[in-house]
Amino acid sequence: MSVQETMWKFLRANGLPETSSAAIMGNVEQESSFDPNEYETGGDGFGLFQWSYDRRRQLEAYGTDLQHQLNFFWSELTGKDSSSTGGEYTWKDSTPTYLSYDDFMSRKGSVDQLTETFCVSWERAGTPMMQNRIKAANKYYSQFSGTKPDSANSQSENITIEATNYQVIANSQKYGDVLFGRRYRVTVSDAQGNGIDVSQLRCTFNIVKTIQMQPNTGEIVIYNLNAKTENAIMMSGARVTVEAGYEGSQFGLIFDGDILQTIREKEDSTTYKLTILALDSDRALNFEIANYSIVKGQTARSILDHIVSASENPVFLGSISDKLEGQTLTRGKVLFGKASDYIRQIAKTYGLQYYMDDGKLNLIHMDDLPEGEAFELNPESGLIGTPQQTDFGISGQCLLNPQIKLNTLIHIDNSLVRAKQINVNGNNTVPGATSTNSDDIKQTNSLVRKAIIAEAKKLCDDPNVRYSEEENLRGKTVDGITYYDCSIFVKHCYETAGLDLLDITTNQWQQVKAKGLYNIDIQAAMAGDLVFWFDGDVCYHVAIYGGNNDVYAARSKNKPADEQVSYGPIYGEYKIGRPESLIRADGGELPSASGQSTTDNSAQGTFRGLDKDGIYRIISLNFVGDTRGNDWFINFTSIDQLGGTIPIVSN
Repeated sequence: MSVQETMWKFLRANGLPETSSAAIMGNVEQESSFDPNEYETGGDGFGLFQWSYDRRRQLEAYGTDLQHQLNFFWSELTGKDSSSTGGEYTWKDSTPTYLSYDDFMSRKGSVDQLTETFCVSWERAGTPMMQNRIKAANKYYSQFSGTKPDSANSQSENITIEATNYQVIANSQKYGDVLFGRRYRVTVSDAQGNGIDVSQLRCTFNIVKTIQMQPNTGEIVIYNLNAKTENAIMMSGARVTVEAGYEGSQFGLIFDGDILQTIREKEDSTTYKLTILALDSDRALNFEIANYSIVKGQTARSILDHIVSASENPVFLGSISDKLEGQTLTRGKVLFGKASDYIRQIAKTYGLQYYMDDGKLNLIHMDDLPEGEAFELNPESGLIGTPQQTDFGISGQCLLNPQIKLNTLIHIDNSLVRAKQINVNGNNTVPGATSTNSDDIKQTNSLVRKAIIAEAKKLCDDPNVRYSEEENLRGKTVDGITYYDCSIFVKHCYETAGLDLLDITTNQWQQVKAKGLYNIDIQAAMAGDLVFWFDGDVCYHVAIYGGNNDVYAARSKNKPADEQVSYGPIYGEYKIGRPESLIRADGGELPSASGQSTTDNSAQGTFRGLDKDGIYRIISLNFVGDTRGNDWFINFTSIDQLGGTIPIVSN
């Protein structure tokens, strides 16, 4: 059966009138000539309807076969079954010049009018070439009108399965469409979007993804390419995509990256291979420059939106935490430098994890509940071997499944997990906890630091707050004016958050040096840390780091009244420190020579047990595959619901 006939039967089986079906097919003829694997020359378009950018990413996340493309289109046209296809309603009426959506769906108007309406209101082609579309639509109307449409249940591949949002519901497992029959596609394209599908050759891949602020990497090896294709990839290859999984719904995009290097070599006397090394969003991360100003009153979310929208290299937003919606800039700000540096600063200021995944930017907080439902992982759904308990959760292996993504939840029966072995020669304390009775450490960091910053912002925004070093004024309110010098300002903000801090700047520096962290790099600094300035060896000024290279401080009585206690850029030579009380509030432990906790009078704690509900959050994935071999699995690492401070590598 031809693609044209398949599409006609699909549209008619879903109740679309003949004239409207012909109008759609006339547009498809112009867009792709009914080639579901068509790539746009000089652009990002792909598939029957030449989906591009965000819409293409949504399509590829769920699959790219003909049947899925039709289902995805139907969701975009009608808004139905979005959860199972990834398509979202995209029609935009252009009345009265063209017909309305209701007119299109109910056969009002001629084939010519319906073709024009679909092109303008749904396809929105850059160069319509409308007469070509109308001619093709009338051709298909003449060819197929009067034929009897298939019923919705006449072919097994068209049965609609009720979406379960990627979890295994008790007693509702669907056999025959789960982990049966490998499926894959490896595509290499140039900067203009011209692609080469190399799936017919043997390919291997090793793809590493993590939320831990380091690049997602891909190593793809293609065997025995002909000389012409190999040279084309080596000379012009800019992007590589890997889609993999199994026949049915468990197939989709697992890597989309920028090519960094190609290496040609000979594996043995008869086998040649081309190794492609790629990074997810390398151009957007490492070459995008921010060069613009932001007006006051902007939230971190609006700054992030501006960075993404102004990007020359396409970047799309994935999961973005609501925590960016709070604090606003008290004054305008100029951004100049690598865009990724500013995104990283925003992430660290708000205690977020920042990572890229297949071209989408994600900033998440580990307290936020991931979208969707937990994926049930057991031997029937692809679990391989025995998962192993780790310091923060569990690690294990499962069959390759693109539905298991970063920052998604999985559910594993704890009876299947091997417990972590106690280290009799080392420290087995709970990671991130200061004692065995530590309370909900995963929320402390956010709450304490937020309280410090909230109080500092309140004082800086208050027109009745001024600077004074006079002993009878500092920290006191006189005639409606409250006075602070730099040391009493930071002491007050810390005490508001429930933390102890000495008075006088030199004492505060000595307190940090004696029990705390000092000389913290600006890239590792977090909102709420202390910033110190020196004259020789003498500390003379202190402020609260606010993130984004800015500080809150009681500055000087020589400044205008509204700037004496204010928020502004960090400057000069400085050192950043973190007092012991703040480290403990973060849920951390100070190191000691014995390797034991420095907490006084606290019992030695055994490492934490398995999650009581068996719910774990994915924090890293390693996709390994060989299209002609045995490897076809994922190595995963997770963190349990207790949370904790996981290691971070900054890219």
